[in-house]
Amino acid sequence: MALPDKPRDVQVAGAKAARPSARDLVIAAYEGYWRATSKALASRDASKARAIMAGYVPASAIPALVKGLKAIWLRNEIGYGSPVFHILSVKLTGRGTAAVRDCVDLSHIGLANRQTGQVVGGFGQSHDFLVTTLALGHGRWLVTGAIPVVQTCSY
Repeated sequence: MALPDKPRDVQVAGAKAARPSARDLVIAAYEGYWRATSKALASRDASKARAIMAGYVPASAIPALVKGLKAIWLRNEIGYGSPVFHILSVKLTGRGTAAVRDCVDLSHIGLANRQTGQVVGGFGQSHDFLVTTLALGHGRWLVTGAIPVVQTCSY
């Protein structure tokens, strides 16, 4: 049995990659901020932490973040776990600003003693209502604040 001749004039239609929406970019920045914070904490190095966080927060916020990380390192603590996101909404609040409403599960993330592994503090509960603000800066969405809301949330 012979194979059919190869068609000569076949052209593959170029698939254009779909451009992510502003909502998608905001969510990616929000979730990336949490991953970057964990990575900065794990670095145990102020200069590395600054570099890691530079793509996720405004430059003016980095000194305070690094100061907080240094305090954790001095207590010889490490981070564990990661949040589970249950994003309720993303709202573009103005030109270049956004807010993410999340019923985030922080029950499996916290701090532990580096030597013993004993948990010394958690970051929250399984249904923490968090509103996080972001601003567009230098072509990237940056986390500018997070406000815990004293309200029951569910997803």
